[in-house]
Amino acid sequence: MILQKGISRKYFLTLVLGVAIAGGVTSMAIGELHEDGTQNQALKPFKQESLGKIIESRNGKPFVLAFWSVYCAICIQEMEVWREVRKQHPDFDLVLVSTDPIDGEQRINQVLQREDMKGFEMWAFADPIPARLRSVVDSKWRGELPRIHFYGPNAIADVRMGKVGKDDVLDWLKIQDG
Repeated sequence: MILQKGISRKYFLTLVLGVAIAGGVTSMAIGELHEDGTQNQALKPFKQESLGKIIESRNGKPFVLAFWSVYCAICIQEMEVWREVRKQHPDFDLVLVSTDPIDGEQRINQVLQREDMKGFEMWAFADPIPARLRSVVDSKWRGELPRIHFYGPNAIADVRMGKVGKDDVLDWLKIQDG
């Protein structure tokens, strides 16, 4: 059978099948399975209203908000601190926000998987103009990373620039526990 303009049915079906397979591969890349059978957590799109939603959802409970990037070596080194703190405090509430565009989800997930960050809430910038999102977080923030916000029960952030150590986080947690 010949379709419009000389495209054979076989070619048409091959094309349709190829598109379907490519769509499936994309879905698999975003939702890859770990060796232990768990699936990547979906990145939430960090938009202008997201910071308010993150804070509000905590209902005054202390948490840490960490801004990072796949291209920030110090940020990735800092993930070891988050893993170590989680081992000592399984209820440690960490929100990771990648400043990389969410359309690079596959690369972001690769780093998060390699660094064993499953179980933490994860977001990625979802605005074509990152400066808009940074200004919602802090009007003076120009993109320096890592950037860590320690939120206490009053929902006011103690902001730290640069790598924080495990002892810094543990000391902050002691203060939060009273």
